[in-house]
Order: sequence, then structure tokens, then C-alpha cells
Amino acid sequence: MDMPVEVTKEELEKDIQAVLKELDTDNAYIRIIITRGEGEIGLDPALATKSNLIIIVKELPENPSWWYSEGVHMIISHTMRNPKNAVDPRIKSGNYLNNVMAINEAKKLGAYDAIMLNAKNEITEATTSNIWVVKDGEIITPPVKAGLLGGITRKSLLSLAKENSYNISERNFNEEFLKSADECFLTSTTKLLVPITKVDNQNIGTGKPGPITLELLKLYKKANNI
Repeated sequence: MDMPVEVTKEELEKDIQAVLKELDTDNAYIRIIITRGEGEIGLDPALATKSNLIIIVKELPENPSWWYSEGVHMIISHTMRNPKNAVDPRIKSGNYLNNVMAINEAKKLGAYDAIMLNAKNEITEATTSNIWVVKDGEIITPPVKAGLLGGITRKSLLSLAKENSYNISERNFNEEFLKSADECFLTSTTKLLVPITKVDNQNIGTGKPGPITLELLKLYKKANNI
């Protein structure tokens, strides 16, 4: 992106601590944004001057218990995930337009969130979380090359599952495979593991949170002292 980050790690840590002190809470959500800076109107990056650092913090409320006891309803979005040769989904940027369009579609249909496909009609991820399925005892999540942001929780769960001898893999699958799965769930830093019990108008498995999903949630919470 040719956008130099002028703040050091030590300065960033100091600024985060200062903002957290003002908030004064034990459980906080932190968003760090670095912009290219001000300048004349135009697309040329050279028009911007010194970059800006913005730190946003808020108290992080406890997640609803029904997410884990009942599971959530998702849809398959008609909005395609950005292809890697356009805006690479691996880049953690503020360019969320297609994610916004997808979750807006989900909300209009009364769903919790949307699952997005790539140009090959393969599952990538949800708007702000990674997607997993369980089929015949195998835990499967799409590979990063499918066009997704490899989340921290995703990476952690892959390692944790392998350490505990679960049959786990990263490979591509489509909408039909997802809907035929025995279990399905999403992962994110703030949500942990949330069972997905319905996609579009079709129940996943029994329509209730699956046993392997709940086992992994328990294992993840124990490993992270949650």
C-alpha cells in the first residue's frame, strides 16, 4: 500500500494504555486505525501528508447466551467476496463495502449474518468471522487462498484442534456441502465459537448446536482462561 506506519510499537502500546485508563473497564474492545493522512482531494497517495493514528475503545459486553445454546441463522449472500486480485481479503483495511452489503442483506431477511462466496462459488467467510463445518467427524474450514482473512481465533483453533487429535483440515467446499454438514459454526475474537444451526431456510444437522462444536468451544475457553 506504500503507506508508512510512523508510530512505533512502544508508542502505540503507550497510547492504547492511556485510552484504556480513561475507559476504566476490565473487558474492552480496541480498534486501531491508521490513515494515510490529510491532503488535497484526489486518488494519488502522494497527496497525503503525515499519517493519522486513531484508537477507539469501548466496554465489551457479554455475548448473548442463546448464541451458544440455540445457535444462529445465517444466509448465503448474493454479494461476492472481493477477489484476491482486486482488494485482497487478507488485508485488514477499512474497505468493508461488500461486507456491509452482505450483512445488510442478512438483516433484511431476519438472519444473524451472511456467508460469502468467491467467484468459484466456494465458501469463504462471514462478514466479520470465519466459517467451519463438521462432516462425518472431520472439521473443515476454507483455506486462506479461497479469499478470506485468516483470523486470530481461526489460527488458534486450528492449532488447538490438532494438539487434541481432532481430524481437522483446510480445504474448499461449496454451499451444498455446507448445508449437508452435520454441524457448522463461526469463529471470531469477540464471539469465540458460535454454532450455526440454520442457513437460508435449511437446518444444519439436527438444527441444534452440535457436540463437536460445543466440545471445541469448551476447549477453546479453557485454553484461553475465558
